[in-house]
Amino acid sequence: MSIAALEGKMFRPDAPIEEIEQDVESMIVELVHELGRVAEADPNPVGAEERAYIQAFSDARANSDRNQAALLATAISRPNLAESLLYLNRRLDREDLAPDEPVGIIGIIVRLAMDGLWVSDILDDTRFNQREREKITSLLTGLTYLTDDRLNAVLADIAPGGDAARGGSQGQKR
Repeated sequence: MSIAALEGKMFRPDAPIEEIEQDVESMIVELVHELGRVAEADPNPVGAEERAYIQAFSDARANSDRNQAALLATAISRPNLAESLLYLNRRLDREDLAPDEPVGIIGIIVRLAMDGLWVSDILDDTRFNQREREKITSLLTGLTYLTDDRLNAVLADIAPGGDAARGGSQGQKR
């Protein structure tokens, strides 16, 4: 699923603002439901919601469509229309920041990165070619499979004084 699957429900050129608002709210509610369905179908529940989010916002063509810009503008000017998505993100953030979920911070990083990629596509859909975009989304997807132990090892490695900070075996030239 991607945002493109939902855009046919939006924005007749001559539509009154009330209709546009209703379409925006409907689209966001459907997106939230679809994210839930995709996450539930994932055989690995850890990181499933983030992988669904990546999948939904990975299509540059759909992201750069003018309806997406209108969606973003409408959601900014009328945040109440995006209430279901805001609620979903707040719930996921609370869960991901829970002390018993050390790797949960990855979920927040992934969602913020995909939000940024979505806005970047709206502003400039030529910024990344397909290969570059796949590199970005593959890295983000890979992060969703990190375990608490692996994340702690990576954090120790990249901390000041860690192996990577000293230019050790994991530290590579950028």
